[in-house]
Amino acid sequence: MPALTPAAASTVRWLREGAQQPVLALPSQRPHVLGSVVGLASLALGVLAQREGFPAQQLVSALALGGVGLGMLLHWGVQQVDGGWRVDFERRLIEPLGAGAGEAVQIAGDGWSIQVAPGERRGQIAIDLRHEDRGRVVRLVDRPARRFAEVKRLDALADLLARRLQVARSGLTLQSA
Repeated sequence: MPALTPAAASTVRWLREGAQQPVLALPSQRPHVLGSVVGLASLALGVLAQREGFPAQQLVSALALGGVGLGMLLHWGVQQVDGGWRVDFERRLIEPLGAGAGEAVQIAGDGWSIQVAPGERRGQIAIDLRHEDRGRVVRLVDRPARRFAEVKRLDALADLLARRLQVARSGLTLQSA
């Protein structure tokens, strides 16, 4: 089995915890800024090293190339948590994680559903809490899903959220895709 990306590893953990725990945290993750800083600084150093008469040009160019590679690995592999949502299955309550992430939502009455939708960026899939009168209320998850295995995990997560929150599942079902 190939190694899981950080996003896929989070989805696996969410499925496991969501099936067993009364509360599930769905933190929003994005690449850490360190990867971009290292990559761009290394690129600038490499461009600078290409000037005529630059001391130790080959050594500095090789170091810059290594730095760009390191920046790419950091961008892909190091994530930082940036808000997200806390799902309390027993109280049917969705609460923001962190300051400024949004307002708590109490699921009461009819018309609620969990829907799988296209994410904000290409190659991403989102899971939304919707209400038939209000539309999308909360975007719970927005994850890269470039492999079919991750698409299936996100589909299973949507099913789990709908079942545990006792709401309908709307939108596309991805596992049969």
